[in-house]
Amino acid sequence: MQNGEGDMEKDFYTEIELSERISVSLSTLRRWRLENRGPKFRKLGALVRYGADDLKLWTQAQPSGGASELERFPPASTNGRGSARFRRTA
Repeated sequence: MQNGEGDMEKDFYTEIELSERISVSLSTLRRWRLENRGPKFRKLGALVRYGADDLKLWTQAQPSGGASELERFPPASTNGRGSARFRRTA
């Protein structure tokens, strides 16, 4: 393939490819599409395609869990009485 032909194949996923890639069922992906959830999609005639760039943006916008290395180990209290948020008030 010359002159960029075939690049479109790399830039888009079918709904089956995407469901396998993000480990959700095809029916979940279709429901998300109907509910305007999930990655942005494009209709090419009767075909549904998901852009690789859109998938990346959608993935980055999803909530993430866990704490960074610094958040996992808070600094030790220097006053010996513990954190103020755990102190009992009358």
